[in-house]
Amino acid sequence: MSRVSAGRMLSVCGMWLCGLSLALLASPAAAWAQQAQQAQQAQIVLPDLMAVELPAGVTELAPTDPPLRDLLTSATSGQRHITTDLHRNLGAGAARVTWSAWNGEPGTGTPAATRAATVFVLPNGMTQVGVSGDENATAGNNAVHIARDGNGRVHMVWVDAGRSGGVTGAVYRRGVIGDDGTARFETPPMPLVIGTPADWNAYPGLAVNGNTVDVVWQGGGKAWTRRLTLDRSGYAWGPPRDTGAKSDGRDIGPSIATDEKRVHIVTPSGVYAFSFDGGQSWRTEPIPIPPGHRLKTASLALDSAGIVTIAFSSMIRDPKDTSKNEGSGGYWQLRIVQRTPDGLWSSASDALAEFPIWGEPFPRQDVLADWARVSVDRARGIHLTWHGTAASHIYGNDQANYAWRPAGGDWRQPVPLFPPDAARGIKFSFAPSLTLDGERALATVFYDVFNGERWAGFDAVLVPLWDGIPSGAPLPISQFVRASIERKTPEFALSARFPAAAPTVFRGPDGRTWVDMLETLIPMGVPDSPKLIVWHRLDVSGAMKH
Repeated sequence: MSRVSAGRMLSVCGMWLCGLSLALLASPAAAWAQQAQQAQQAQIVLPDLMAVELPAGVTELAPTDPPLRDLLTSATSGQRHITTDLHRNLGAGAARVTWSAWNGEPGTGTPAATRAATVFVLPNGMTQVGVSGDENATAGNNAVHIARDGNGRVHMVWVDAGRSGGVTGAVYRRGVIGDDGTARFETPPMPLVIGTPADWNAYPGLAVNGNTVDVVWQGGGKAWTRRLTLDRSGYAWGPPRDTGAKSDGRDIGPSIATDEKRVHIVTPSGVYAFSFDGGQSWRTEPIPIPPGHRLKTASLALDSAGIVTIAFSSMIRDPKDTSKNEGSGGYWQLRIVQRTPDGLWSSASDALAEFPIWGEPFPRQDVLADWARVSVDRARGIHLTWHGTAASHIYGNDQANYAWRPAGGDWRQPVPLFPPDAARGIKFSFAPSLTLDGERALATVFYDVFNGERWAGFDAVLVPLWDGIPSGAPLPISQFVRASIERKTPEFALSARFPAAAPTVFRGPDGRTWVDMLETLIPMGVPDSPKLIVWHRLDVSGAMKH
């Protein structure tokens, strides 16, 4: 009870009750409660976005420079003055900062509260768009997570879950590159799942057709969609739509593609769904899967003739014991099936049937093809990426791969995208995504980085491809883990997990070529930190000249 309330009771209940109230206030329990309330009121609230981007041509930021100044001064604690202990310039990397809240003049006496957190300075071209509690926030790479519309706006989706005070489910944000080359946002991070089940494994994907954006996610065991349209009054969202398609992926969600006539969806439960009326109503069909097979991951793409191509990992036999670092007879195929606009399924096949290394394994081997991703180019050639164990024959010891089939031709020999490099601590690579530029492909890959025998995190590269094979050296995307090892600064490590690249390149008015991507960056030196969701613009102009 406060002194104010005790004074009010005096006029009502008399001096005896007032004395009793003051005695209770002076008791240890009441004093503890008052101190706890004051401590709670003195908490320092920090922003969700704890990363800043270096401006173009700038290598360091002083604490008084925007945007670092804006981040530092965005902390609040009621009406208290707040100071920080950061008095040095920061370059790309991480720094531990302590904020202090003062009841009176800053620096006089003892702070009412203090709070420490890590601030990340990102290179120019990498902008934090949000946070997530899920290290798989931009998984699975079977679906598009970032794309530009015909108006030049960049649309992004990811999943947030497992974060105290955060949302759960699919999240959307829209940004644009200004005339000065800097990124700015037109929306805050926006939950999409209002009125629908908010599942931790919503794992959304999107498709852009002109200035129309269709988003899909899973919730309550089904696939849901929403449509964003642009008219004279601006962008407007339609309501969530229940497709009726079963979708219950554990670590992967549905994939979506659109054209002027239909919206197409494939789910990890083996269901194909389509809509003729912009997603207002839906029809569903089972994907043709061989008897005895089970679908695990699936992706779909459209070609210029309206043919839907679906690629999926088909589980024939699971490994017997994944706890041991050895094979045990597991076998998953990588299958392709197509559906014509008039509803006929055709061309169902094992895409890797011609290559014995991906065939039936020996008893103590695992041959597993997983995390399928498919794209179709303007000449109707099919590009396929996945990760698998044909080289290691051991579950989890995966290598990212790519294969191409020209229109009317046969599959070219699959190629590894980023081979192991023992000298640099690189062992395995995972879940590549695809970007197309005409008939040219670029594959985004993330991979393990070891410091001696100690696993340090994931870095990522982009591999340019032409005529079915790599056409140049891999381009670095995120190299924070390798840099932290070389500098002996593990607190700087940001582990890049599931970088998801846009489906096509973007050419700026200056003739330069860019790939937009959405990355989940995990602060390895700060276990309690949320994961950073970062919009990365990668200049690939040099790779396009080869």
